[in-house]
Amino acid sequence: MLAFLYNTALVLFALLYFPKFLYDLVFHQKYRTSLRARLFPKGPSIDKRPSIWLHGVSVGEIKALSTLIPHIKKTYPNGGIVVTTVTETGYAQAKRSFPDVSIEYLPLDFLWAVRSFARAIHPDLLILVEGDYWLNLIKEVKKLGAKVVVANGKLSKRSLKRYLSLPRFSKALFSPIDHFFLQGESHMERFLMLGISPEKLTITGNLKLDIPPPEPAEFIAPFLQKGDRIITLGSTHEGEEALLIKEIAPLLDQDPHLKLVIVPRHPQRFAKVSKLVNHPQIFVITRMGILATCYQHSTVAIIGGSFVKGIGGHDIFEPVKGGVPTLYGPHMEKQPDLDKLLEASGAAKKISPNMVGDTLRNILYNDQACQEMITKGKALVRSVSGNSLQTWMLINALLIPLASQKLE
Repeated sequence: MLAFLYNTALVLFALLYFPKFLYDLVFHQKYRTSLRARLFPKGPSIDKRPSIWLHGVSVGEIKALSTLIPHIKKTYPNGGIVVTTVTETGYAQAKRSFPDVSIEYLPLDFLWAVRSFARAIHPDLLILVEGDYWLNLIKEVKKLGAKVVVANGKLSKRSLKRYLSLPRFSKALFSPIDHFFLQGESHMERFLMLGISPEKLTITGNLKLDIPPPEPAEFIAPFLQKGDRIITLGSTHEGEEALLIKEIAPLLDQDPHLKLVIVPRHPQRFAKVSKLVNHPQIFVITRMGILATCYQHSTVAIIGGSFVKGIGGHDIFEPVKGGVPTLYGPHMEKQPDLDKLLEASGAAKKISPNMVGDTLRNILYNDQACQEMITKGKALVRSVSGNSLQTWMLINALLIPLASQKLE
């Protein structure tokens, strides 16, 4: 009965959502490459064993799962790997990161789409990175005899409330999952509140802490002059650019060698953000996939998604591991463990918008303060490395008996 209600609700939601979908398709160029693949997926035929399927919603999750793939390849050099994602930016990131791996869009959770896709892959293991739980997806994969685990798991307060309001659905969704490997204590507490057995929960830390920083890119060098200082404002959302430009502009006016680089989170906002800029020392990046590289050229990084309500924060560790002093805002509801870790370490500072100017001035023109943050960042990086290996070893321990059984 629950499955019938769920599948009926999916169809009704699709019909109600259609006008907004059409608007986004026409005016924001969204879904143009992903829609057909998600509605009518073919799925790669994976003959190698074990067949391991990793799923990450978008860019951040794809980067997180990238830390697991080297360990998987080392353990199973003759195995098959498939990576799925939801967004077009996530797909592009996966294509760049894993040229020798099958990259696909995750089918919409309509039964016919998920069933045909899962049967094509016939996975021995499905790894859901950070979440993105779908009832039909999990059900169909379990029918094929696969293990299903969550890596880098997290659960926001908002999601917890939603799942608690639907207890029967939540039980059906989460009970088939074999294990949850979680980022930290706060997420474990929330899963326990959902009634997940403690035996299924293990804290392994944040996979994103193991993502190596990129090499500085040559294409940026011609735009820099000797003595330039770069502030990179990354992953910004609606309202943040205007708010923070107001605080940073006085510093730019006082220092001709200071430049502000803005990298909006979503490509459909590139043009709009560019129109906001009316200063010769402010630049807007209108190219995907180079935020981490921009951080590498920065004197200071400011992380967006944290200065306005409703977003919940982004990866504040990315510039820190590259040795860049980092600032972020007060709204980190979706990253509570990372927030506590970075703030306690002194490698990053959590500040309100009206503190941005003074804090930047202290870091930019106080070598001791700047170096202190860099040193603390390096110490933090050393102390937290190894989460991906630990996570994979525990996942593989679940897979080994299943893989051995299928090989017999």
